[in-house]
Amino acid sequence: MTAETQISFGRTQFTATSDGVLFHQDSGKLIISDCHFGKTTHFRRNALPIPEQAMQKDFLRLEAVFNRLKPTSIIFLGDLFHSYENREWNILSEFLYTRIKSQFILILGNHDILHKKSYEAAGFELRTHDTINDICLVHDLADASNESKFNISGHLHPGYKIKGNGRQQILLPCFYVSSSSLIMPAFGSLTGLAIMEKKHKTDSIFCFTSNSIFEVI
Repeated sequence: MTAETQISFGRTQFTATSDGVLFHQDSGKLIISDCHFGKTTHFRRNALPIPEQAMQKDFLRLEAVFNRLKPTSIIFLGDLFHSYENREWNILSEFLYTRIKSQFILILGNHDILHKKSYEAAGFELRTHDTINDICLVHDLADASNESKFNISGHLHPGYKIKGNGRQQILLPCFYVSSSSLIMPAFGSLTGLAIMEKKHKTDSIFCFTSNSIFEVI
């Protein structure tokens, strides 16, 4: 069962879920970051034995999120596809066309290197940034406008290491929230995690598993 929590910036409220996505219910916009589709095929071409099920797993997770939240548009916050066009791009395009009926917006990230026509043929509107109310959405926080009071970004694949008694520890993906920004977790299951620590006492970290989401105290 998917868990949810609320994150607010001023009067703008988002729902963060244990799928690793953000949903703005007022506008119907769903924000997903760093899917890195195509990585399964990329790894297999480089003799790494990644099973085909890894690709299907992320597709089905995306479909489940869409069916539950029913967004009017999906904003992919960069790094939609991992590398050069391969057969997985064709599978993704067909999957989105037949299973996900929504507007697709891609905020270009450093891995989004396919030809513009490939994205447009798959139904994507390409942008360098987007906005929800006065909040700016970018792939990399370093590219955010100085005029924005608050920014939502991806790129880093944030994770947090929770330590227990003795030497027990577990590394979980997380949403990292400061007074002026929110860094999204990576949606792709083969992305790895960058360990985050609180830079300021007022920062918040929301870790999640497949069926829970909680703030680290």
